[in-house]
Amino acid sequence: MFFETSRDKSAYFLKADNICGTHFHRSAEILYNLQGEKTVWLNGTKYILHSGEILFCVPYAVHTFLPNNNSVQIVAVVPPDFCKRFENFCETREPSNPVYKDEDGVILKLISELEEEQNEILYEGIVNCILGIFIQNTPFLPAKPAPDRSEIQSIADYIDTNFATSLSLATLAEKFGYSPNYFSALFKKYFMTGVTNYINSVRVQKSVSMLKKHKISAVYFLCGFNSPQQYFLNFRKFFGCSPYEYLHSEKTAE
Repeated sequence: MFFETSRDKSAYFLKADNICGTHFHRSAEILYNLQGEKTVWLNGTKYILHSGEILFCVPYAVHTFLPNNNSVQIVAVVPPDFCKRFENFCETREPSNPVYKDEDGVILKLISELEEEQNEILYEGIVNCILGIFIQNTPFLPAKPAPDRSEIQSIADYIDTNFATSLSLATLAEKFGYSPNYFSALFKKYFMTGVTNYINSVRVQKSVSMLKKHKISAVYFLCGFNSPQQYFLNFRKFFGCSPYEYLHSEKTAE
């Protein structure tokens, strides 16, 4: 699992069978399933989306989208600047059910408009219409207390920038001024996984863009792994497929 810092910097829109390993970010994410069945995980719970069903990932929700070549979704990731009220709303509340059925097709029409919309004010308005419909029709419950998000961001940003270097529990603990034992416990509290597993997850995710520019045999070193075996093992653990299979699915989507 990793904190995907890049998702908080710009809007993202894709129509395909969306695949992602376990991660979270500050941005809100909307996954609209157009056809087939889509298996997803959100905060440790498994959901199967059918046609016309939408998964709403509130800020900092941990999510995973598993591959299914027979399904197609629209995914829209909305940066914090465009959904501040929704983010504030979700600081103390969480949806009783993150899956919403678009019975009348209104949300499909709205989310489709996000792909081409260049006017930031109109983009924000469309996003808030979608999130407003979700809030209006979904009961929200008191949310569990969240850890200090500013420190989560600092640690995640540092790993995101230095993923290809010799990162370890010891080097990170020293960087942030903690003992290794205390930092390990703090890290698990924030990221719900161990330091090594998180670092490897970031490296695997970073390697995806490298796969389009370099041979797979060279990518493992460029993203910080000591051997191709380590890279292949962690790639499959994160994405549920090999780098070769991932590249093939990307070409098919295109």
